[in-house]
Amino acid sequence: MEALRGQKLNLIRELVLKDLKIRYSRPVLGFLWAFLSPLLIVAIFYIVFGLFLKVKIEEAPFVLYLMSGIFPWVFFQDSVLKSATSLMDNKNLIRESGFSNYLVPISIVLANFVIFLPSLLIVVASSLFIFKTLPVFIIFLPFILAFHLAVSMGCAVIASILYVKWRDLKYILEAVMYLFFYLTPTCYSLSIVKESISPVLFKAYLYNPLVGILTLYRISFLKGFAGQADKYMILPLVIVIQLIFIALIFMTAFYLYKRNKHTINDYLSY
Repeated sequence: MEALRGQKLNLIRELVLKDLKIRYSRPVLGFLWAFLSPLLIVAIFYIVFGLFLKVKIEEAPFVLYLMSGIFPWVFFQDSVLKSATSLMDNKNLIRESGFSNYLVPISIVLANFVIFLPSLLIVVASSLFIFKTLPVFIIFLPFILAFHLAVSMGCAVIASILYVKWRDLKYILEAVMYLFFYLTPTCYSLSIVKESISPVLFKAYLYNPLVGILTLYRISFLKGFAGQADKYMILPLVIVIQLIFIALIFMTAFYLYKRNKHTINDYLSY
């Protein structure tokens, strides 16, 4: 059992390294793009929402608010979208090696997680520079990362298995991710949402797991944000909902894998 677990860990490590090498071996700036790419995304959104649309954020400086929302979202979105086609993209390797199919999407998520970490350093450094201190809640960042990673892994496995059967899923996922991006408070304040919808819908919106993840990130990064978030939601309940959501995602992923693991290779043949 220990030997099998060790083989799986070694395989995941090799798949992660392979993915990172493919992405960054040819560009001139190499892994530096892990820092530059998220900064360019934030710069674009800052120009559009901050300078052109004049969006105002009460909770924090707008650029920090953007970084604390966009960086986690990009990690989640890229992980799910790239994992969806990962079994098809690696079908020859899967046929030859015969390893568990779910290891491929998990390796994609872990590779994206490695790329995600530099962007977190940017947020922490920027917050420290602007506020001259970090919130005490920064100590909970490892747990928030664990929540985020677990949700991303579960969704990635589900997407990869479903895509093998339904190839239209890729385009549906792209549209859904685009929709969810604007339905989560990545670029706007919760106060704007409160003013726009009914109190009942606002409560449902607040306890959306994706909204919860971004809120937890901002509490750990942005000084004083916990007090702002506490006006709208019960923070311990947010954590409980995250745990329930993770459990449901993992149960769904486990069920789909168990049900389809003997037929996935057949679908990969065409």
